[in-house]
Amino acid sequence: MMNKALSSWMRRAPRGVISALFLYSGGVKVVDLEAFATAVQGYQLLPEPVIIPLAVTLAWLELWCGLALWITPPFRKAAWCWITLLLLVFTVAKISVLQRGIAISCGCSGSGALMTWADVWINILWLALCAVGLKFDRR
Repeated sequence: MMNKALSSWMRRAPRGVISALFLYSGGVKVVDLEAFATAVQGYQLLPEPVIIPLAVTLAWLELWCGLALWITPPFRKAAWCWITLLLLVFTVAKISVLQRGIAISCGCSGSGALMTWADVWINILWLALCAVGLKFDRR
């Protein structure tokens, strides 16, 4: 049985880190939707008419999820599920781009650095943190 302090830490630490990640990356995207839409287009996975609506939706969804992790438990659970789904999709998209040899920025945080396999591993670490959040953030 976990003691109360460890249980509280296992609940709040993943929430704080993932919330900060999604608030920051969503904020960067909302501020420069054109750059984010260009990044989405660079993945060469979607038809042209879908890119701008998807970029807008993803940017705002990331912000909502980052905020929702701090609201009531039903909102938190929904946010954890959405964030996990988004990270899974982003990870598969990154793998696809790297496998096809396309040299682009991931579009994650506005850095502009070319994507590498390290970006995929970082996403896997974020997914592991989400698993901890999904398991322990139930209150």
